[in-house]
Amino acid sequence: MMKQLRDSTKIIMILVSISFVGLMVFEWGMDFSGRGAGGGVPNQLGSVNGAEISIDEYQRQYRLLYEQAQQRAPDGDLSTEQQSQLEEEAWDAVVDFALLQREAANRDISVTDTELIEFIRSNPPRDVINLPAFQTDGQFDMQKYQRALADPALAPTWAEYEAQLRVNLPLQKLQEQVVAGVTVTDAELLETYRSQNERARIQYLFLDPDRLVSDDEISVTADEIRQAYEANREQYYRDPSARIRHVSYRPEVTAADSAAVKSRADSLARVAGQPDADFAALVRAHSDDVLTRDNGGELGWFAPTSMAPAFQRVVEGLEKGQVSAAVLTEFGYHIIKLEDRLNEDGDTRLRARHILLQIEPSTSARDSAREAARAFAQDASTDGADFSAVAAVHGVEPTQSPLFENGLVIPGIGPARELAEFAFANDTGAVSGALERGGAFYVLRVDDRYPAGYVALEQVEQSLRNDLIHEKKQAAVREMVPRIQATVQGGGLDGAARQFGLEVGASNSFTRMNNITGIGSGTAVAGAAFGLAQGQLAGPIEATRGLYFIRLLEKQPYDSEAFARERESLLSQLRVGKMREVFETWFDDLRERARVEDNRAQILGTT
Repeated sequence: MMKQLRDSTKIIMILVSISFVGLMVFEWGMDFSGRGAGGGVPNQLGSVNGAEISIDEYQRQYRLLYEQAQQRAPDGDLSTEQQSQLEEEAWDAVVDFALLQREAANRDISVTDTELIEFIRSNPPRDVINLPAFQTDGQFDMQKYQRALADPALAPTWAEYEAQLRVNLPLQKLQEQVVAGVTVTDAELLETYRSQNERARIQYLFLDPDRLVSDDEISVTADEIRQAYEANREQYYRDPSARIRHVSYRPEVTAADSAAVKSRADSLARVAGQPDADFAALVRAHSDDVLTRDNGGELGWFAPTSMAPAFQRVVEGLEKGQVSAAVLTEFGYHIIKLEDRLNEDGDTRLRARHILLQIEPSTSARDSAREAARAFAQDASTDGADFSAVAAVHGVEPTQSPLFENGLVIPGIGPARELAEFAFANDTGAVSGALERGGAFYVLRVDDRYPAGYVALEQVEQSLRNDLIHEKKQAAVREMVPRIQATVQGGGLDGAARQFGLEVGASNSFTRMNNITGIGSGTAVAGAAFGLAQGQLAGPIEATRGLYFIRLLEKQPYDSEAFARERESLLSQLRVGKMREVFETWFDDLRERARVEDNRAQILGTT
């Protein structure tokens, strides 16, 4: 066991997580003493509110970022533009870190030896919890952890952990001070619960502008288009944008991979099914579902049909308090505990927790996918190579993205920081190395790069024309509303639909926060619906697509007993969200007011 812990030391020390401030510290990779690693007193590269930033700590952060960028770049070469970007990222990181440390010091926030010892004894790092060497029958064994703390051979490991905590715990205390006054009122809590759980169904008559007003009745002139462009010119400002092509290599999961997880899931299900088992603790120690892990696997109330078919079949057959055997879905193996069951008007709603064990591809499969991506990248980056032709030779299909602005999200891929950074740090024609995202390895080519600026009128002319046509049709429909409204009052929605050549639709059951079938989300229709009595009509209600008349078919109030059961869980969620917002706003203000001295140009010759 001790050898396994020593071999895992690097992982343990990198992945320790205390709070989201603590995560920031570890991700920055800073020297935890707050000073450089070199001897003597380093030259002052800058300062934050009088606190020194040394050359060593800046260069330490820059080297970390540089090495990461090299791994993403073909042949490990970085352009001048990329290196400049890394310099700014490294500087921002050390400034923010120094700012937090300075603020904690100004508030006299510190950690005592007693606090430190107690924290280490009672808060094992997550990766320690997940190491088999610290488990007994699949569960984390605190006694094994305590014995490891007392092992002299591991003293260097715990000394490093202690050094990290001496920096992180004061920052955690700082965070706690900043958000200490955050509260959620009973009114806010109830309103949120009602918004999430009260349901309604409606009939609706959509006054479709395209059916009520023909294209022949509308004309748009070039002058009107020009005026609309000038009046809304700021809407057509674009940040730097790019268009890429990419291929992806995803490691394949083998039968052996699945069997290994199945064996682990079966063992864990037996432990979780014991009468004295702490299911929530098992979730926190083992579950791969990051969205529910920290709250004990809580899934809340749900309709069984909203779950994957295999999950649905098993959870419907459980008794209250019963734990299932391992259940396989597309997400991995689940172990489910049914917490409660409600039957209302023939509709069943369940409340459950689960442990998710994802099926990950083997190391060899990942290595194979990575090597295939690297081989493709090498061929595609050869001078004169055609990206699509190389893809055909390698048996992969390239995908081209639409034009997208500089940010963390790439259309068709999703949040992908490293891929987006490559796209905007390289010139047209550049081909990346094998970049990992979401378990897959991507190779991308920068097809187009555009600087920030205003989109030319010619590029948006057709879009403006369509918008103006829609606006004019909407105006024409508004003039028809009194006649349509009179027909609705006299003959109902069906009578108005027959007279004006429209159709009456019926929605699904929705909450104030849901998408409404045929109408969409975020419109005034939902709010109007919950203000009606059953059978009552309302309208016209204006939404993005046009005008609606609605009739309430059914409204289900929230369940007060369910609210009482879920109150604490919801209160915790809302408070955490508020605390995060408060802290981020506070830190943005702190950064804005900071006195930052930057001597890089004089000392290092950077610009």
